[in-house]
Amino acid sequence: MPRVAFYAHDTYGLGHLSRCLKLADAFAGELPGVRGVILSGSPWHGLFTPPRGFRLVPLPPVVKRAAGVYAPRDGALSLSQVLAARAHRIRATLEQFRPDLLVVDNVPCGLHREILPALRRFKRRPAARAVLALRDVLDRPGVVADEWARAGALEPLTDLYDEIWVFGDAFDARGLAATGPLAVAAGKVRACGHLGRRRGGPADASAPRRSQRPRRRPLVLVTGGGGADAPPLVGSYLEALRRYRPRLNSRLVLGPDYPVDEVRSAPADDTEVRAFEPRLASWLEVSDVVVSMAGYNTVCEILESGRRAVLVPRVWPRQEQWLRALRWQRQGRVRVIHPGRLSAAALWREIERVLAEPAPLPLRLGGGEVAAGRAARLLESGGTT
Repeated sequence: MPRVAFYAHDTYGLGHLSRCLKLADAFAGELPGVRGVILSGSPWHGLFTPPRGFRLVPLPPVVKRAAGVYAPRDGALSLSQVLAARAHRIRATLEQFRPDLLVVDNVPCGLHREILPALRRFKRRPAARAVLALRDVLDRPGVVADEWARAGALEPLTDLYDEIWVFGDAFDARGLAATGPLAVAAGKVRACGHLGRRRGGPADASAPRRSQRPRRRPLVLVTGGGGADAPPLVGSYLEALRRYRPRLNSRLVLGPDYPVDEVRSAPADDTEVRAFEPRLASWLEVSDVVVSMAGYNTVCEILESGRRAVLVPRVWPRQEQWLRALRWQRQGRVRVIHPGRLSAAALWREIERVLAEPAPLPLRLGGGEVAAGRAARLLESGGTT
């Protein structure tokens, strides 16, 4: 019976935990009898239900203030106290659960190198296998390479990880392996493809299907991801509704980290506002246009559902979202507004344009299934299954 552990440092937004849950879903569907734990620093872990056979283990949460700058979410504790508590929980969980495979999301050394002691101890077991899981775009390659060098990532990349999974296509993987931060471990890099929506878990009876919801007006879904940096996007959209009074229905999903003092009442009865929607992908599928930032999971779900979209990516402290959005705009699948040029007029102009265009064809994103297959081979090569 295979045992898998996921680690996500989770200091900003929902993306890291969401990717781990998607992978856990795929593993649960492809690896018979799999059991697992998901170590997550997200303060919003209670909003999600892990797949059968998996459980969430929360780590004391911290928040990113700037690039490389973190602070405890609990103001009564110091950062050193929180980091010590996180490292202890990581080590204790892995020693008690004894996974065959450890999947580390996005950061080779973890937050402030917190995963390294446990990873070294884990790899002393002959059958233990470890994987670093990365999204398609991290940042500009030189920026990431410098960050990882300062963090001491050479050891885990060359000595501790058996494979490095890139959840993008071969172009993404080559870019990271050729001249990017993975050049020292290029032989371990595997392109798995992009991750689609979660496919496991109970059906969402409350989410309407397109055929069940006849309507004359278009439906626009506005999503702020985690929500912490979504007020400019949400505010511009609400201002566009007030200014232009368009004949459409709107659904706004702000994100659990959306600043409470920025929340305003909906301007009309045809506008619904929620803080969080656990089945966002289902709502996305019945929308005519999606307005969002350009986080990995949201963009993948837009591509998979074939929705028309207007993206306003984050450009600070990383260029990741900007680079991702530009790539899909070049392929004609989304329209992009630089956040420095965001306004109610600019946003409404792009929404009108995409409403007049045909929807793109949906993409089949099977990165989770590919990763599950790679996990099975790793486990067979030395695991305890």
